[in-house]
Amino acid sequence: MLEEAKTKVDMGGVSETLLITVYFRAKESARKDGIIRDKFAEECVGRMEYNFDKFDKDRLSVVGVAVRTEVIDEIVSHFLKENPEAIIVNIGAGLCTRFQRVDNGSITWFELDVPQALDLRKKFISPSPPRYRYIKKSAFDYTWMDDVASVADDDKGKVLMVAEGVLMYFDESDVKELFRQIRARFPTAEVVTDTMPKFSTKMSIKHHKSVSQTQARFKWGLGKTSELYSWNLGIDLIKEYSLLYRHTKRFGLISLLRFIPWGRRLTRLIHFRFDASKAAT
Repeated sequence: MLEEAKTKVDMGGVSETLLITVYFRAKESARKDGIIRDKFAEECVGRMEYNFDKFDKDRLSVVGVAVRTEVIDEIVSHFLKENPEAIIVNIGAGLCTRFQRVDNGSITWFELDVPQALDLRKKFISPSPPRYRYIKKSAFDYTWMDDVASVADDDKGKVLMVAEGVLMYFDESDVKELFRQIRARFPTAEVVTDTMPKFSTKMSIKHHKSVSQTQARFKWGLGKTSELYSWNLGIDLIKEYSLLYRHTKRFGLISLLRFIPWGRRLTRLIHFRFDASKAAT
């Protein structure tokens, strides 16, 4: 049997990081004791012609991506149980396959990313059904909210924004403005995103074993989660997660950092809503 020809992949800048995450999900899924199962990621990676080997030294990030995937899947699934006809916006979608894992048959799901990323995505993941849609725009081109609002206004459904592995590559001013725009358009929306501590933003060039192999660089870091309140956006924290509390054997000794405040921020997820009763500036 002839081996299926692979598709050559050539990405640059922040968009190249989507290859890191899909590769790490595929690696983890292929393990017998894998934290996650993601056959779509395995199939995507298997069909790509790309030098994934350059990321193989980053063992801890494989675990981190897997645990992050597991936790966000749980958050989204719980949200959908309470809001079965919800609207989900996957900001910086890349090759994320969360829709394929958590779809309940009634949600409306938007994959939002720049044209280069979604054009690549279409080569490996077919968009279907009609309630599963692509928006070929930057997250900072706020006209994407018109696409979402047209559905939200009709269905009056709950809205959840997921930004996984993306916001740390942009300046704090950009992240703050993104949240401000979301709040203005969707005043009761919920947001799930991962963050990194401020000191970690200096790590991408020399110390981060996988990101340093790309042209992307970390920019936004967050100290205490409570710092978000100073942004005056009416943010109401639902829950904060430190990934180091899960699968501690896989993390190894680094899992002990969960007992130190700054250590818990190394692998942090935050889930919050906008409180329409709180003033925003």
